[in-house]
Amino acid sequence: MQTRALKNLVKISQVRSFLHASDQLNMTLPALSMQMKALETELDVALFDRSVRPPRLTAIGRLVVEKAMDILGQEDKLLELCASQDGLVGKFRIGFVTSASARLLPDFLVNSRQKFPCADFEFETGLSVNLQEKVRAGELDAAVVTDAEVDPQGMAQLVLQDEPFVFAAHASIAAEGFNNIVAKQTFFHFMPQTGIGKLIAKAMSLVDRPLGNETVMLDNIEAIMGCVKNGLGYTLLPAPDVHRYANDEVVKFRAPNDAHRSLILVARSENILTKRLPLLAAQFEKPSVAT
Repeated sequence: MQTRALKNLVKISQVRSFLHASDQLNMTLPALSMQMKALETELDVALFDRSVRPPRLTAIGRLVVEKAMDILGQEDKLLELCASQDGLVGKFRIGFVTSASARLLPDFLVNSRQKFPCADFEFETGLSVNLQEKVRAGELDAAVVTDAEVDPQGMAQLVLQDEPFVFAAHASIAAEGFNNIVAKQTFFHFMPQTGIGKLIAKAMSLVDRPLGNETVMLDNIEAIMGCVKNGLGYTLLPAPDVHRYANDEVVKFRAPNDAHRSLILVARSENILTKRLPLLAAQFEKPSVAT
């Protein structure tokens, strides 16, 4: 019996849907269904009641899930026992807040493939609050989230980066001066319900901006910077994101009150990664270039 089938069974029980589980596991729905039928054949029990939609776990299915979680917990302990003190062995699931994934993931892949050849990593992106809940529920081993929404309860955490916010506007608008920009121009706001959006909203509350001025809310940093580069208005974002998408015609202004965000690496306090968070965090640094 392979533990992969047990892991996928537990995933189905957590999300209560074959379809959603297959999406999160990067499997096709038929492949996942066939795997579960093979597991039922091997165990000689019906794990799911397929007379209802979506299929539900049977009584014996729920008991098998409980035992599977015990087995998988022991597997994690075995991997921890076999892992060297300065390395990682096994499969790990890492989440990234969407707004930072484009910058952090490439460096992590380059470093981790060199440092941890015996480790496999799976990744997903999302909102900070959702990633944290998945870490807490054991669906992710660790995640990079924005400090605005970090809930320390039951979590180990380590600051990865501290990023100042900057205003950005096209040079044709910036020539009017910052006060005129704020007074007249459209503000492009990253979605305020997100971690980064809440920090932006807090910083903007310190700006003397006329009521009723147009605000456009977008959930894509590249799209926001595209509008800025075309002289359609101004924005407030972490400096690395502005630098990533800006061109020579984009002017930056210091944010009020030195607004900034921190990117935090979090893991459950009892997770096998907890003692190795500094080791994992080091993989987000820029790879050294041989000369």
